[in-house]
Amino acid sequence: MRKIKKALALSLALAMGLSLVACGDKTDNSTTESKSSEATSETASSEDASSEEASSEDASGAAKIEAPSTDGWDDSKKIYAYSWDEDFSKKLKVVLDKFPEYKDYVEFVTLGVGGTSDDYKTGIDTALENGEKYPTLIPADNDVAKYWSEDDTKTANLYDLGFTDEMLANSYDFAKQYGTTDGELKCVTWQATAGSVYYRRDIAKKVLGTDDPAKVQEALASWDKFFETADTLKAAGYKIVSGAPDVKYAIWDTQSQPWVTDDGSKETLTLDKSVTEYLETAKKIYDGEYSNNTSMWDNSWAADMKDDSKVFCYFGCPWFIGSMQGNGATDGNWGAVTGPTSYHWGGTYVCVGKNTNNPELAAFLLYELTCDPDVGVEITNQTGDCVNNKEANARLIAGELSADNAAAKFLGGQNPIEVWAAAAEGINLSNLTYQDASIKAFIDEASTAYNSGTYKSVDEAIKYIQDKCASELGISAE
Repeated sequence: MRKIKKALALSLALAMGLSLVACGDKTDNSTTESKSSEATSETASSEDASSEEASSEDASGAAKIEAPSTDGWDDSKKIYAYSWDEDFSKKLKVVLDKFPEYKDYVEFVTLGVGGTSDDYKTGIDTALENGEKYPTLIPADNDVAKYWSEDDTKTANLYDLGFTDEMLANSYDFAKQYGTTDGELKCVTWQATAGSVYYRRDIAKKVLGTDDPAKVQEALASWDKFFETADTLKAAGYKIVSGAPDVKYAIWDTQSQPWVTDDGSKETLTLDKSVTEYLETAKKIYDGEYSNNTSMWDNSWAADMKDDSKVFCYFGCPWFIGSMQGNGATDGNWGAVTGPTSYHWGGTYVCVGKNTNNPELAAFLLYELTCDPDVGVEITNQTGDCVNNKEANARLIAGELSADNAAAKFLGGQNPIEVWAAAAEGINLSNLTYQDASIKAFIDEASTAYNSGTYKSVDEAIKYIQDKCASELGISAE
């Protein structure tokens, strides 16, 4: 692992101010960009109740991490759970509510900064180095988590802490792919941030003749179908998306190989067809007048979520519903389908600090957070997240989804877990690298210039990306 280059590259990516959003709680529409800049620290309150000590196997005989006994523990056994905002603490408190005997031994440290910011990286690294309030649990957005997970000097191998592949049987493959480095399990996630397409039901009825998700999926089942439907919508006075960049995550996740490879002596850039396909698809949307030519997260893009717009759909994920609601999208007027391809958007992965003072508690809490289906069901029902737990999702589809689930209300009664769980099965993150956040920023810049005519061909746009990678990341193409 080229740790020095890796640190420099991540610092560059963070300094760019990438428009990255983490998987926030949909109740308060939280994102990686915290609204507060003031760091806070709180100790989880204790309760009198206690849970029975867990065995090494559950009732079905499946392996599990045993609940550690607190006999003889004192304040030296307290661990610190860091984060950029309060979303992670809300999810971990679901576990602590189930096992209240550990509440006095977990202190949450919220740094109040952006999750992909240089401030978050510096805050975590400083705490790792000085030992005061040592970060035992380190959540990180999927665009930067590999900075810690791929550094053996900073984070532990979760296999060494008791995790096994059997325990991860309910995890989707993409999460295990992302969390595994050189055969070691370095981070895990409770989330399944599967992408989907959210479409306007009223427009679907007017133009397609139905708002039934199965029929709408047929109209968006491939990119060829997507553009056929775009033509139909255009003829009726509608746009299929708000801006050409809306499709980028769906296409980027078709990566067939890592964009950066390391032979031990140097890193090499290889941009596969997912990059050219995105450039070409975005250009086709732009030139074909299939969108309003907005940019993601700008005011015009957000305004197109309201009922008075003529935009048919948005590519999004579970946490994105909260953003849509916050921007004026009307509950009940939207449906969800998988769309042309399975993909993901965002995700929070959790590492364990290598020198934690209480590895038993850290491992148990992460096991419960990510592997216990009861906790998974409760997280979804309390916060609206889609969880990285197949058994939990099967139960939520079968009838355990709360009647007041915000996503289901947004989707007019449609069970969102059915769409997200199906999409999660098709996600492949085996080709991601720690440099991807920076490279994606360069691709965005190249696409904007290609759409506007600054670059006359895909080859010119690709050359721009290659030049930026060489000059700013020190990575040259073959």
